[in-house]
Amino acid sequence: MSNEKTAPRYFIHKYWGKKPASGISPLIDRYSNPGDTVIDPFSGYGVFCCEAYLKNRNVIVNDLNPIANFIARNLFSKDVNLSKTKKLWDDIRIELSSYIEEWYSITIDNVTYLPISVLRSKEGLPLQFTFKDGRKTLIKDIPTDIAQKFCEYEDHYEVKDWYPVVTLIENSRISAHTDMKVEDLFTKRTLACHAKLLSLIEKYTNGSVKDLFLIAFTANLANCSKLVPPIKSRGTLSQGAWMTGFYIGDTYIENNVLHYYENRIKKAIKGKEDYLKALSGDLLTGHIQSTYRITNFDAKDLHLPDNSVDYVFTDPPYGDSVPYFEQSVIWNSWLRFLPDYKQEIVISDSNQRQKDIDAFEKDINSAFSEIRRILKDNKFFSLTFHSLSGLEWKAVSNACVSNNFNVVDYEWLEQKTYPPRQLNRVKSIKGDVLVTFRKNPGKAQQNICDDRQFTSVVSDFIKETIQKGITDTNGIMMAIMEWILRRMLVIGNVDVFKILNKDFQLEDNGQWVVKQV
Repeated sequence: MSNEKTAPRYFIHKYWGKKPASGISPLIDRYSNPGDTVIDPFSGYGVFCCEAYLKNRNVIVNDLNPIANFIARNLFSKDVNLSKTKKLWDDIRIELSSYIEEWYSITIDNVTYLPISVLRSKEGLPLQFTFKDGRKTLIKDIPTDIAQKFCEYEDHYEVKDWYPVVTLIENSRISAHTDMKVEDLFTKRTLACHAKLLSLIEKYTNGSVKDLFLIAFTANLANCSKLVPPIKSRGTLSQGAWMTGFYIGDTYIENNVLHYYENRIKKAIKGKEDYLKALSGDLLTGHIQSTYRITNFDAKDLHLPDNSVDYVFTDPPYGDSVPYFEQSVIWNSWLRFLPDYKQEIVISDSNQRQKDIDAFEKDINSAFSEIRRILKDNKFFSLTFHSLSGLEWKAVSNACVSNNFNVVDYEWLEQKTYPPRQLNRVKSIKGDVLVTFRKNPGKAQQNICDDRQFTSVVSDFIKETIQKGITDTNGIMMAIMEWILRRMLVIGNVDVFKILNKDFQLEDNGQWVVKQV
């Protein structure tokens, strides 16, 4: 079975928080057996569930976010006619090409070009573009008079095909401003081209083939929006990638919708080919035939019988790091999906939502209580978690302790890539804690200490940890949380990050030392 570096099935869509298959796959063998029932209550992209399914586990793929369910449906589908998909793409591309050429063709000094990418100012003025000259990709400036004439045309153009008219939830934390709509994330050109592409998908396709085209379509949206920043240190048209939020910089890169969609549909087809090959290879071994179910339930109420699951793996929401539903509007809106914002487990800075740290702690505890209910006695529950907030760590650790999950194994799951914001923060956590618990059928043996006592004890523990030579943020936080979980400590209103920053000092080399009094 291919690992995450070579498995195209995990590159069909850029959903957040995908965990490396190589880090997850061994857990399935270690904590479950073929024929067991396993579940991920916050499945996201579905990497764990897919790996478990290919190892002949009966999987339940659950996520409250509609786009995550849609990704899972595409990932697990077996009846996609890929030959038909490729033929239909040829038909769609022919019809779309003329529309794209009308929009993108630009003539300068009697030479006509078809741009691949266009650098535009925040006001929308096209400044430069890239184009192919044989195998070379070249950059050309756009004369001001031509740019202004195009903007006039664009401003007066009426998009005739359907597109979503959905207002974003106002949230300054992710640059979602008052009355900002989904259409505001696109230029008029990319809005019109995406709307046309969607209309052609609906015209030419149906069933699982249509779903594959649509998953590629959603994967293309951010790539061809105003959210693609130039990496100026590498050149004005060197592209970054949309990670989170809806910030539109002083300049942004507008990509040719057809050019980039062609890449996305090829990735989708390649991903399906990879999945079907992996599936055939595993089933030919003669092992137990596995099943899968995709559900869209609230993780606090999974609609499963008591003691019915053999193994749980999950990567729960990371507080306010990624407000999944608010940001997924760029995908959900185009597919006419309506997320259940009320039941989402999240911390949101939006004044329109009552989603603070207290609500998050309560909801996480309810979700872990539900995991305890459905998990068989003495069976295993693996958890990955990442956060820059000590209060979010507290919420998760308290939920584990309160529901009487006992630590079996504790390690660090290193990520392969990080968002630029995270890389630039020396105090950030780069990777995830991976903890495996056993469900203790007995009564929880919790240890409760008051905030002052806990603060003092944690400070002493950090000092001991540094003296042992563990001096980076990752190592210290990993040590603290393991110490808390193994001792079944219930944390009060204490932020361990604040203790770290108050009593210790971060050196320029990224290592913590005891602060000199």
